[in-house]
Amino acid sequence: MISRERLLHAFRIEPVDRIPIHIRGAGVWDDNWVASRHPSYTPLIEAVRELCDWCASIGFGGRPFLTACQVPAETRVTSGPDWELHQTTYRTPLGPLHCSYNVSARGHPGMMKEFPVKTAEDVRRVLSIPYEPLRPDIAPYRELESKVGERGIVLASFSDPLTYVHDCLGSQLLAVWSVTDRHLVVQLLEAFAQRVSDLASHLLDEGVRLFATAGQEYAGPPLLSPADFHEFCTEVERPIVQRIRERGGLLHIHCHGPLRAILDEFLQIGANCLHPVEAPPMGDITLAQAKKRIGHAICIEGNIQIGEIYSAEREEVIALTKAAIRDASQGGGFILCPSASPYAPELADRALTNYLAMIETGVKEGEQ
Repeated sequence: MISRERLLHAFRIEPVDRIPIHIRGAGVWDDNWVASRHPSYTPLIEAVRELCDWCASIGFGGRPFLTACQVPAETRVTSGPDWELHQTTYRTPLGPLHCSYNVSARGHPGMMKEFPVKTAEDVRRVLSIPYEPLRPDIAPYRELESKVGERGIVLASFSDPLTYVHDCLGSQLLAVWSVTDRHLVVQLLEAFAQRVSDLASHLLDEGVRLFATAGQEYAGPPLLSPADFHEFCTEVERPIVQRIRERGGLLHIHCHGPLRAILDEFLQIGANCLHPVEAPPMGDITLAQAKKRIGHAICIEGNIQIGEIYSAEREEVIALTKAAIRDASQGGGFILCPSASPYAPELADRALTNYLAMIETGVKEGEQ
């Protein structure tokens, strides 16, 4: 099998010649990504090019309010030794929205300091922004498909509706309002659900059939309840996913955290592939348990913890890889993958050793 066939067969719970191996975050098809890596990444890049199956993605719908309408905004930057504070004011028809974001001066991930929605009036301001459906050009998607070719698949990635609500409120206010002002959460959710639906329909009309979404973890335990997840994610996303699947599409969902109480919700949503399905202590369900519950309908991608890649002994990673293949590969529908992307500017010797051990073990043990 070529890698593209192998991955698509896994998504569809169909037989494969060997377990697909995806090293999340290793964008070896991207010349800029490769050129920007420290030389310590070179052996991993070579191994991914030679032995692994590529899952590339390209994002759509990244604007904060998911509208083609240009929202007037001004940003003021305050520099410091470690962080730059970016303070932005959006001018809506009903008044300003203020937010701020810390940008690392040392290459670390950024951090939201102030979310734009803090009051019911802010919700009205968000909803007052004129909505014009996004109609993104898919030429970059087609170009990436050509570059990846038979070595893998390309997913059109967009956030789920709850992510846009979360990005307005933040986790803390989302949790509070889910109890005290649930109607405000629902108002925002309904607006963004329509916008995500419009975006997905446009991509389908343009011939895209492979999709990826994320953000469901914002509604998962322990922050919100399983009932909240059902209302805020399952019920909202199911019509969108049904349209994707009716037109021959496939959907990948990325969701960290404890999944035991909400695992069956992904069946109701209609997911084809779920990543990373974390075992304790990062999650709360073993791979074998998850396979028994959803493996007949959903491909599981995972679940080697990135922390183990960076800290475990080589033999431990080999054992974890063998166990993952044993517990999740029977009957098809499994992709061997770390739980997250490599995040260090320089790849430590231990991490490199463990990545290579996982790949080599996957190739050796994964023949079907």
